[in-house]
Amino acid sequence: MPLRALKARKDAPQVLPPMPSREQVYNDIEQRRLKEWENYQKSHRFMEEAHTNRIFLDIGIGDALAGRLVVELFEDVVPETAAHFRRLVTGESGTHDATGVKLDYLHTSLELIDRKHGYVRFGDLLAYGVRLEPLRQETFKVRHTSRGLLTMTSYGPHLCNTSFSITLAAAPSLDFKQVVFGKVVDGLPLLEKLESLPLDQVGRPLTPVMIALCGTLTGGRPPGKWASSQDRTACKEDLAYEALE
Repeated sequence: MPLRALKARKDAPQVLPPMPSREQVYNDIEQRRLKEWENYQKSHRFMEEAHTNRIFLDIGIGDALAGRLVVELFEDVVPETAAHFRRLVTGESGTHDATGVKLDYLHTSLELIDRKHGYVRFGDLLAYGVRLEPLRQETFKVRHTSRGLLTMTSYGPHLCNTSFSITLAAAPSLDFKQVVFGKVVDGLPLLEKLESLPLDQVGRPLTPVMIALCGTLTGGRPPGKWASSQDRTACKEDLAYEALE
């Protein structure tokens, strides 16, 4: 007589798969960043853009990916500011010693849409308890004259930290207060989408907006593998950023 297979009881406890470790999550992010860099290098191999300093910001609205901003950094004009921003885009700085927070723009939210003054603001890690050394304001040579300029938010003279803004139009009110360090070279229509979002009384979007993924498109090959802060200080930089083959 054939045996009948027993069906699982509906009320039987379900065994959940183990949660991935923080290192596994970070490694997955680094591999995705490496893939984006490789794809851009292949598609722009013989173009002038391959020799510029470019990064990308993938923007999510709600649960959907809204689009990508490709940004060219003004490293010749403001090298310190451009390098500071690039490190936060790539996660090269590791984690914050005091809080353990990853020093990375990934999953940081859009905090403010200021239609009156013409900008949107991202990237404030102060909300997570992160306090970094203030970044000096290198120069106000580049003015806020057009749409799509990236500028470091300043809370006073030489008090820049991690927060940055993207102009929606000319923003002369920011001149001589904030340092322009880059411009959007691809994805400007996405700014129109952000500008049209419904807001609360203080200018926050009613639908959550965040940086879903970010990384570099040009320059040195990304690591493809997470290196902790201890790993970064315990070995040479070229070893700490060795790419995952």
